Amino acid sequence: MTTRREFIKKTGVGILASAVPTGILQAAGAFVMQQQPAQQATPYNWMPDAINQPIGTARGIFPGRVAWAHAPGAAHWNGEWKSMDSPWWIDENTDQQRVTAMIADVLEKVSGKKKFDQAWKAIFEYHNQSVGRGKRGYRDDEIVAVKINMNATGRAIRANNYSDVAPQTVYAVVEQLVKYAGVPENKILVYDAKRPVYVAVTHKVWKDFKDVRFMQERALVDEQKHPSYGDHRLFELPDWVKGMQYSNGIDYKNATQIPRQVKEATYIINLALLKCHSYPYSNMEKGDEGQTAVSMLGKNHFGSILGPSDLHAVMNTNRDAKPKAYSPLVDLAASPTLGKKTILYMLDGLYASRKHSSYALHFPNAPFLNKIYPYANPEWPSCILASLDGVALDSVGLDILYSQTKNNIDVENQNRPWMLIRENADDYLHEMATPENPPSGTRYVQDSKPVTSLGVHEHWDSDETRRYSRNLSKNGKGIELIYTKLG
Repeated sequence: MTTRREFIKKTGVGILASAVPTGILQAAGAFVMQQQPAQQATPYNWMPDAINQPIGTARGIFPGRVAWAHAPGAAHWNGEWKSMDSPWWIDENTDQQRVTAMIADVLEKVSGKKKFDQAWKAIFEYHNQSVGRGKRGYRDDEIVAVKINMNATGRAIRANNYSDVAPQTVYAVVEQLVKYAGVPENKILVYDAKRPVYVAVTHKVWKDFKDVRFMQERALVDEQKHPSYGDHRLFELPDWVKGMQYSNGIDYKNATQIPRQVKEATYIINLALLKCHSYPYSNMEKGDEGQTAVSMLGKNHFGSILGPSDLHAVMNTNRDAKPKAYSPLVDLAASPTLGKKTILYMLDGLYASRKHSSYALHFPNAPFLNKIYPYANPEWPSCILASLDGVALDSVGLDILYSQTKNNIDVENQNRPWMLIRENADDYLHEMATPENPPSGTRYVQDSKPVTSLGVHEHWDSDETRRYSRNLSKNGKGIELIYTKLG
């Protein structure tokens, strides 16, 4: 067995063994981080700092509630990652009916309503009241923007099986908005302003909802023409306007620009991915290790600003970021032109991944119990999560991701862990939960007003029981997690 001291000696200062789970440590003694001598090593040493000790103010119709729907087998791609003959996103590999059922389940749980129209009415009323509009529902002249994550999409016609938001998830959300929330199709804007939107998403939605609008960063190609209209009339490029400010006093010129189309929206649905953002090795996917730890709701709005690279240094611990430091994610989440418009937070966990641009991962531990060998097998996380509290949802997502790093070794690739969590993974959640008195000491201000708590942060009691303070006691002040396994 490799001791912790021997592990540190072998790995230089790369992955700090004090935080590596024992099962990984025993199997990982032989691997060494590949890096240039002058390059700073990245610690992948994150662990939960406190159990069942919530901070911040819980939000939601049911404060702090996170709904987690799990339908094993809904995602059943064969895992042939090098082949484009049968990619993960087609309906033959990802079951639309079961994805729709998961979306329905989480909407019911976060709203407390069994009928979909009543669920959306409750969600809109809660949001409007919380932002000072009074307890009113949706009005049909209001725009709902759906921010999706297309970070691994390099072009409209996909050339690899990297994970991004699933067409089936986008379709189910649009269907809900049109059929039950009463949103006209042309008042729905689905977008990632810094990436192309691949045609499997647009064509699937347009088949039944032909007037939904899409927006992407790059020039449109012929394949993206509307199958009914034969042109690009419902595909837009962002019209960049000033819309953001940052509380550290730095004028990030490009990062202050957001699309006019999003600025004009009344509501946003933050549809992010259950996903890490960094991984130090390149055995399947190539490229840099990444800028930060996780890429869920908080970082999803990097696709809503012109210059996300302006913020990389302040997020990257190999550059300017320090523990307990200012986080621009707080400003993105609190901005009245962006994050403050959010009526619903969602995580697509059908095919979770370990890096900003990477293939899906099997989750071997409870409640998933996916087989991890061979890689080409059809078992995937197959889940959807939602909340009216974005801090709570990212907190649960982080606990899920961390739980799956354990006993998860790639024995065919130098006994390396399949997935790792980079340092400072929840620092931004501490800042979001307590912006009035954050660990960084930053004075967070938006619209000339101090930012108040954006939600509640907490870690569950254990990977086996997965209970938060509101699960443990009716007097709990933190998160309530409702897990539902669908047949």
